[in-house]
Amino acid sequence: MVLTSNQRNWSVFFGAIAITVIAAAIYFGSVGVNDDTIRVSLRLSAHAAFVLLLVVFVARPLRQLVNSPLTLALLRNRRLIGIAFAGIHTAHLGLIFYRDKMVDDFDLNISESLLGGATYVVIYLMFITSFDATTRALGPKNWRLLHKVGLYWILLAFVPTLLPASTDQVIAVNGFLILLTAVAVTVRLTAFFAKRKPRAQRQ
Repeated sequence: MVLTSNQRNWSVFFGAIAITVIAAAIYFGSVGVNDDTIRVSLRLSAHAAFVLLLVVFVARPLRQLVNSPLTLALLRNRRLIGIAFAGIHTAHLGLIFYRDKMVDDFDLNISESLLGGATYVVIYLMFITSFDATTRALGPKNWRLLHKVGLYWILLAFVPTLLPASTDQVIAVNGFLILLTAVAVTVRLTAFFAKRKPRAQRQ
């Protein structure tokens, strides 16, 4: 059976949620449920989602720079990768509420909750406008504006969470993700200037 684009979107979204929840359940079943293990699950889900975010961020500029089957596949599947990101972060949000319920000493920080809430609004706005009807209703220009601004908003919201509060908190995973972010920004800037160069030569 061939799925429609909307059916593929929902399949990827709920599939990402299911994989994240099942992985967390298996982990909790093996090590137990406490604040430390829930925090580990939160970090892992956030890191996995962040990698997908970087793929979405870099897909088009990478295609502009490198003409290959891989970059074409990334560009064609960029929307589904973004939907998988939204699915993982939906499960991540569920883990946050689960931690709030299970850990007596944990209280949601108001300032962090406001920023996180605003970021989730952006994530879900981008998600619901990834379907055929909402894409058409929004129009090409508004769609591009929303998704471009939203992509930068989400990236800027999550990058600070990778930065350690002190040198004692530096871990390899954070460093690797920061390096990936720097590479992604470099690729995007390179593609931007490469695109502008022929225009300048024609003028």
